[in-house]
Amino acid sequence: MSVTTIGDMAWQFGSMRRGSAIKSDLAQLSASLSSGRVSDVTSHLNGETGRFTAINHSLAQLAAFGLAARETDQLLSVAQTGLGQFNELRGQLTAQLLLVADHSTTAQVDQAATSARGALDVLVAVLNTRVADRAIFGGQDVNNTPVIRADEMIGQIVTAIGPDRTFDGIAAVIEAWFDDPAGGYATTGYRGDTGPMLQRRISDSARVEIAARADDPAIRDVLKAAVLLAVSTELPGLGADAKRTLAQEAASGLFESASGVTQLQARIGTAQQKLSEAMAEMSAQETGFRMAVNDLISADPFDTATRLQSVQLQLETHYTVVGRMSQLSLLRFI
Repeated sequence: MSVTTIGDMAWQFGSMRRGSAIKSDLAQLSASLSSGRVSDVTSHLNGETGRFTAINHSLAQLAAFGLAARETDQLLSVAQTGLGQFNELRGQLTAQLLLVADHSTTAQVDQAATSARGALDVLVAVLNTRVADRAIFGGQDVNNTPVIRADEMIGQIVTAIGPDRTFDGIAAVIEAWFDDPAGGYATTGYRGDTGPMLQRRISDSARVEIAARADDPAIRDVLKAAVLLAVSTELPGLGADAKRTLAQEAASGLFESASGVTQLQARIGTAQQKLSEAMAEMSAQETGFRMAVNDLISADPFDTATRLQSVQLQLETHYTVVGRMSQLSLLRFI
């Protein structure tokens, strides 16, 4: 009968290999016990990892949609805040211009015109609001500044008015500049996108439209009314009666434009509500998926603890055997 033997070095290598395997099992079980999840998912699921992979894919999609939804929520919030400031300024200017009456002095009318000119600067600044260097009121064109500066706007209109100093002539030029779809505000005043409204996909089946652009008729009407009086500051020789009539017409236009701005705010509010509902639904889906993942890969604490104690005992026994074998000598062996 033949006897197969191994050398000391081979025995030492085999011993180290067994020790490493036991320590690896010990580390995996310790990690599973502390985290509550198994370390080897494939082995735990007996190789049937299709459902686990599908759930993780869905969670990754929800994370991407969640990021898009948060960015969209920021855009809508800034747009709503900007429209609120825009409408508040419109209301303040309206209240001031409504005080101009037929008996108002030239100084009072001039003061109202100065206020309208200053308000126009702020109105345009609100429309040119940017977040993370992206224009809010320019539609899909987020790079360009949506509206030209107020002084440029006034300059173009003054040039178009020319020497005319009558109310009818001035009002006709301003109305044409803002309402003509082939010129004026549409081509030189507004520099944003004029195509479909900016839309953001926030889930597999839902999109949110950001319907707030500086070329909206409601926005244009407010600017037109403000310019109607603000332009008088750049028209030397304009009579007191014409300037007073411009102030009264501007007040009327600002008052009538309130409903349009409110409707624009309502559209943004509707988009915010839709987004909020979608985000709540995605949060619920994410919770459900994470619970499903936990059910698939959660480690039984009692079973894991029992196996951990067994592996600890196995490791201690291994070291005990190794220690005794290291003390063998030929004298003890024979």
